[in-house]
Amino acid sequence: MLKLQHKFVAGVRADTNVEYAIQGKRRLRWNDLHITQSELDGACGIVVVAQAAMVLAGIRREDVEEMSSAKSGPLHTLWALAKKTYFEGTTDRQIESFVGAFEPKLNCKVSTNRNTKDISQEILEAIDAGHVPILALESRGWNHWVTVLGVEKESGKNKPLALLCLDASNSRPPWGVIYNARCGIQPSEYGKNRKPKKYSLRYSSADGGLHHVRLHGLVIVTRGLSAVV
Repeated sequence: MLKLQHKFVAGVRADTNVEYAIQGKRRLRWNDLHITQSELDGACGIVVVAQAAMVLAGIRREDVEEMSSAKSGPLHTLWALAKKTYFEGTTDRQIESFVGAFEPKLNCKVSTNRNTKDISQEILEAIDAGHVPILALESRGWNHWVTVLGVEKESGKNKPLALLCLDASNSRPPWGVIYNARCGIQPSEYGKNRKPKKYSLRYSSADGGLHHVRLHGLVIVTRGLSAVV
């Protein structure tokens, strides 16, 4: 019988809501990580970068929520960059510039992989190394960025079976669950000659939604030398 194992980004938990750790003067504090995106905007790019900064640099949630009124600092810079694409969507190079607002605390690498197997393996290796992967999905109707908080794999093996995501367009995960969307990486839609269709991966949400997608891009966010946590 297949035994599954979940591997998650370090510093994230779901005792109740999905939360991330901030190192206080005496002890760890835990803040709510899920951010909700409006159906009318293209703000997923700014959300995923903010979530990566929350996890890796200890940015407080209350500061992220007041980003648009920040007068200085990395969140002010992030908002100045991101509001230009707020209703248009974001490319991987724009994601890279968003992360640049947090240098030297955060760095990132834009992946050149476009193959599903290679992207999923790179995500697994990034999570093992303590990084936060930001993944671009594409379907027939939309392009969307999500934060990958975990991978599902067979116990004892190092091959991902699914990507476990925090998706700002979905409601918050159920209590005790870190992710609110799952992207299987085995093709489920085939065309002629049994070749996988362009959008062949099943992307399902805790809300009950289902899309057929492909993995369209990847940015790996890492701690810099001056990260808080």
